[in-house]
Amino acid sequence: MSNKIQFCCGFISKYNKYDAVNLAMLTRPRRASDSDNQTSTSSSISVESSNPYINSTTNQVPVTPRRLTTLSKFTSYGSGNQHHHSSSNSSNNTTSTKTTVSSASTDSYNEHSTSSYITKSNSTFSKNTINPQVATQGKIKKFFTKSKKNDPQLTKAAQLLEQRQFHESIIYLTRILDKHSNSYSARCDRAYAYRQLEKWAPALQDLNLAVQRFPQKSRAYALRGEYYYLIKKYDLALIDLSKSLKLQQTAFAFRARADVNCVLLNYSEAINDLNSALVLEPNNPYTLTCRSKVYCKLNLFAEALLDLDNVLTYDPQNASTTLANRGEVYRLIGRIDMAFADLNSALDREENNMLALERRGFLYKHIGRHVDALRDFDEILKLNPKSVFGHENRGEIYQSIGNLNEALYNFDEALKLDKDNLSILKHRSEIHRLLGNYQSAINDLDHALILSPDDPFLLRGRGEVYRLVQCFDKSLDDFNKSLKLEPCNAFALTSRGEVYRMLRQGQKALVDLDQAISIAPDNLLARESRGALNRTFRRYEEALRDLDFALQLKPDSIFALANRGAVYYMLDRYCESQMDLDKALQLCHNYSFALENRGALFNTLGKYEQALMDLNKLLLLEPENTWALCYRGEVFYALERYNEALIDINKVLDIQPTWCYPLSLRGAIYRSLGYYVKALEDLTKSLHNAKDKAYNIKYENKALLNRGSSYRIIGKFNEALLDLNKALMRDPKNIFGLCERSCVYYNMECYDHALVDLDVVLSIDPNNAFAQSQKTKLEYVRNGSESDSSSRTSSGQFFNYYSVRRVEEI
Repeated sequence: MSNKIQFCCGFISKYNKYDAVNLAMLTRPRRASDSDNQTSTSSSISVESSNPYINSTTNQVPVTPRRLTTLSKFTSYGSGNQHHHSSSNSSNNTTSTKTTVSSASTDSYNEHSTSSYITKSNSTFSKNTINPQVATQGKIKKFFTKSKKNDPQLTKAAQLLEQRQFHESIIYLTRILDKHSNSYSARCDRAYAYRQLEKWAPALQDLNLAVQRFPQKSRAYALRGEYYYLIKKYDLALIDLSKSLKLQQTAFAFRARADVNCVLLNYSEAINDLNSALVLEPNNPYTLTCRSKVYCKLNLFAEALLDLDNVLTYDPQNASTTLANRGEVYRLIGRIDMAFADLNSALDREENNMLALERRGFLYKHIGRHVDALRDFDEILKLNPKSVFGHENRGEIYQSIGNLNEALYNFDEALKLDKDNLSILKHRSEIHRLLGNYQSAINDLDHALILSPDDPFLLRGRGEVYRLVQCFDKSLDDFNKSLKLEPCNAFALTSRGEVYRMLRQGQKALVDLDQAISIAPDNLLARESRGALNRTFRRYEEALRDLDFALQLKPDSIFALANRGAVYYMLDRYCESQMDLDKALQLCHNYSFALENRGALFNTLGKYEQALMDLNKLLLLEPENTWALCYRGEVFYALERYNEALIDINKVLDIQPTWCYPLSLRGAIYRSLGYYVKALEDLTKSLHNAKDKAYNIKYENKALLNRGSSYRIIGKFNEALLDLNKALMRDPKNIFGLCERSCVYYNMECYDHALVDLDVVLSIDPNNAFAQSQKTKLEYVRNGSESDSSSRTSSGQFFNYYSVRRVEEI
């Protein structure tokens, strides 16, 4: 229970007909409310989470979590001096997904429900109809027995309660109880004053004592039932209220029990209780307003409108508030024109009617008229700077138009006033996430989950933040919990799939992403993630379908552009690859994946300086990016800067000593440097460690070519031929492999086979100097015009020269 819950005293001079503290029927749109030092943060009944809800707040006073049935219903204190308030005029009057009916009463209301409950007399107290002095005397007669009716302490206590001076009234009531310890009415009155001051323990103590000493009197049961309602002990509340009604049927107790039934979603029982209250007090405007609220929960909007029409008839003095309520019902049924007509009429009658301003502001926001909405919310905050509702809705508007800093300011202000407001915590956590304030977002979500541990929205939100900060285990825990509560939530499935993808659990990721896309085909994140996943599976066509779709949904998606560029690169569609990667880097200059892939692309195209620029920039941002180190090592190798290449490759192998790609690359460097034993060691490890043959086929082929070359150089021609044949079966036009194999054949005196390989090389590259020279020598040898020894020496020397030159495929 919020520490702001209170028992409102309930007399507002502006609203004299019925329950002035919370007579407005409809809840404020959404969940926020306003607060002062007398209001609560909770509410009781919701129509649906996305709609404004019906509540009974007037435009005079703050909404409380439960104000239908307060002590004021029995005491009639406070109307004479309370100034005009709105439901937004309090600083902590939250409107949540549930709505509330305030308990404060006014004169007409007391005339029907309270006077009979307090005294035999039918007289009422009203600022507008009865002289305050006469009313005070009437209350003295009502509240106290004849044995103490002339005690001046009573008169003073009554006056102080009317003036809402609760501290002082407790002093006088305590003096009375010192003299008359069995005074039932004085004890109940003191309980009321304690509750107004949020001194819950002494209030409950007085009510318990009153029930204990006078178990056959109904008033203390009813008040204690309301108290249990406020602290959310609904079972105890129902017991006490039912006991009170068994002893004496009163409209107050029926209304209080209706509120409890509404919280428990027992709307039919709530209607029955309100009908019973109307039997006791026919045409009571407050009860009709409460019943219209419950009708809205049941989607019986015609009945709700009928009740509010009757309220306009029976209580024309407060027509502005009733029009605001009726305007909200019209909004709920989609009659926007009628809603505006009623809300504008309400504000014409009373320009500072806070309830009407709130409803109209929300309606403007609902239809996207943000400027008009902000104007109404600004007016609300001028009238009441501590309006939680005003700050929350203004924050939501700024969030929707992308002004995140202004939104954050408003949510901060709202949470200063109502720190446990679940709705605002959700919004602020999202703002923090969008601004990259991840720890602040987690703090808000942790706080919210303490208040609502099984809220799937909060679990999803925290899981998403953990995903963004790469706390994948915590992220999975939250997504798993949220999916147990909502198994078909596309957002949770998508994000969990993305977590699995980052953890390289590809099959689990694919299951989640497939399900998410089947639920929401236009899910951008799911399309992007599945496209990237299919890229890693080498399912390039499937990857392109998802990434193309993602770019139709969002043409400037950096993730989709970079991944599609990477797919094009793998498909050797270099021009398209560079176009996508260039565009991604125009949108985000430091996007690491795009820099990485463009660096690899430039290396493949022989644009080594451009490749080094991209890779150097990336390694400044991410010094331990192993792919970037490998790519830069490959560029250095191509530029014959072998020592620098070895530095990069050794860094990678210190981190991942069994990774086949850097092992293959280092083996090639060692071969070029003439360290053939080291080369063979690395290349053999690389081939043994290539677990995913399909994914690593490119690197495996390089390893085979380089190991075959190394075997040839050290004279192991059979081993060389096995490796080269396997590599050329996968890549029949690899010039390096063909040249190497021609030399192996030459050394094995298979001249015809050697000439075939050289012919293939020349068909691919007619100007290849090595192939031309070697072919000439082979023809001489085959024709017997050159000795075997001289030709072998010449060709061997030539090939050794060739083997240390840059070959594009390597």
